[in-house]
Amino acid sequence: MDFTSIISVLCKLFALLALGYFLNKRKILDTHINGGISSLMVNATNPALILSSISATGNSDQSDVMRLILFGALFYALLVLLAFLLVRLLRVPNQKRSTVQLLLVFSNTGFMAIPVVQTLYGDIAVFYCTILNLPFNFLIYSYGVYLLSKSSGSGKKLSFRQFLSPGIIASALALLIYFTGFRIPTVINDTFSFLGNITPPLSMLLLGSVLAEYPLSSMWQDKRINLLLLIKLLLLPFLALFLTSLFFTDPVIIGVTTLTFAMPCASMCVMLCKEYKGDSRTASVGVVFSTLLSLITIPIIFLLLLL
Repeated sequence: MDFTSIISVLCKLFALLALGYFLNKRKILDTHINGGISSLMVNATNPALILSSISATGNSDQSDVMRLILFGALFYALLVLLAFLLVRLLRVPNQKRSTVQLLLVFSNTGFMAIPVVQTLYGDIAVFYCTILNLPFNFLIYSYGVYLLSKSSGSGKKLSFRQFLSPGIIASALALLIYFTGFRIPTVINDTFSFLGNITPPLSMLLLGSVLAEYPLSSMWQDKRINLLLLIKLLLLPFLALFLTSLFFTDPVIIGVTTLTFAMPCASMCVMLCKEYKGDSRTASVGVVFSTLLSLITIPIIFLLLLL
């Protein structure tokens, strides 16, 4: 695999991103349709992709998988600490701190990381990416809700049902199938794969459509937050590469982990801010700016992997 691989991947993804943006501007896609596509992905296509990825695990080392689960939990804990320190170090205004912390911790591991790592490393990368990010849903609905509720005083409470998302259930089933050695019947696995394979292109179309709902000119209004997002896109994956290399020798695991944390801010941050009365404007600008900037920073991070 060479540097042209990541350029090819990003060109394809950017083409779909631009198409989604164009379709939104032409009113073919809109907020209502975006919500339907998002629900389709969250409840059907992404869980199917997760379950179909099990067939690609082969004879992968179970001890590596266990360590990857632990590594993911510890790295997310480190992200929470770093976000807390960075917003204070760069003196982000109090009313924006919670939202910016949210942007720093949570990356677009579903809509963007999966198509990137799947194209570069194959279906097994989807499995590794999934188990690495098991803490994502638990944290965003606990730590994330806590941050926004505290800053806005919305008083909205966390529901246990929010943890029982199809993605979490599919991830748990994938781990159970993997560790028990159960083989999914071929016809069922092929069906999961057939459905799940529409997730990567669909996710990029959706992301492009979502970006079209926010003015691009707003990206340059807060240089302090832009600097933090640049730190996120360069420092965090470098840190992930360094730490992963200490604990793993498998180049696929190292590559998947590094690229996963090189992704831009999660669009879920915007949805959560709207739901819990956070600073949705800052969240939206952060997602737009980091997504466009990542088209430059991701190749830089990939180049580190090739050295």
